[in-house]
Amino acid sequence: MRHIQKCLSLVPVLVLGSGASVAYGFAGMPQLARHLLEHVVPDPLEKVCWDAFQSALREGLGLEKVLHQVELSGKLEQQIVHATRQLLLQQDIHLLHRVLRREVVLPLGLLLQFLSRTAKRKIKIVTTNYDRLVEYASDQARLRVEQGFRGQYEKVFRGFARTHTAQIDLLKVHGSLDWFATEDEAIVSLPDHAADACGLQPLMVTPGVRKYELTHQEPFRSIIARADEAFAGAEAIVCIGYGFNDNHIHLKLIERMRQGKIPILIATKRLSDSARQFIRSSSAPIVLGLEEHERGTRIVYPDREEVVEEASLWSLEELIRLAL
Repeated sequence: MRHIQKCLSLVPVLVLGSGASVAYGFAGMPQLARHLLEHVVPDPLEKVCWDAFQSALREGLGLEKVLHQVELSGKLEQQIVHATRQLLLQQDIHLLHRVLRREVVLPLGLLLQFLSRTAKRKIKIVTTNYDRLVEYASDQARLRVEQGFRGQYEKVFRGFARTHTAQIDLLKVHGSLDWFATEDEAIVSLPDHAADACGLQPLMVTPGVRKYELTHQEPFRSIIARADEAFAGAEAIVCIGYGFNDNHIHLKLIERMRQGKIPILIATKRLSDSARQFIRSSSAPIVLGLEEHERGTRIVYPDREEVVEEASLWSLEELIRLAL
């Protein structure tokens, strides 16, 4: 318990993965895979490639692995991005409506409120998610967010100023539902209805063979560099719903973990194999994981495990109660 409280008191860098959003109805990989099979329509010249993609999915390979193994054309990749956005945007807007109607209070917003009160340091959030859960939680907490865009309606990416008044740096390393590339190669953030009316190309990096090529371009290059700085200067790191499957983040976490100087906490409904391996490879007891157990919470240390009964410490709600 003391380890958890210490992590939160140090205003940690927060790492959010898909598990942070699934609780609010956002699609996981299996649901997204089904959606792609139903909505992507290849032209006849791409049928062989798409058939290989479909076969791999139906044989039981996960969507992320299939996207890495099967090389798709640029046209098919664009269709996948559009179909992915189509599905997640519906779910995202549904969450926004619930938030605006005050039907839900986001635990992440409560956590951000708590962190903003404990120190004057800026809160750093690194996420692989496209959805706007963090933005909605920040609004609930009445905190200002910096994402590198400037403007009022058509926001243009200008990079991160060294000094700004925002209380949160939000670093979306794979893009966002409201980021687009214009015909003159400007990078903009637009309201959903405006972007859809203009037919702009969404800026969302999906898993696949071209992932690392795309993330060497703007805005991702600047965002990843900012995330690297956040990890390098972190006094603690808390991962929420993150599966440790993205090298952009994973390698930096390994680097900080091996230094053995800062506490790292991983909280999720089920620890992935990669997350377990990360914890086991630590030589310091300041790295631990929390996951759901039938009797409460399983705590995974580098050298052992234990179960805390009748406590959901792996959930964000329970972590906040513990911190408060």
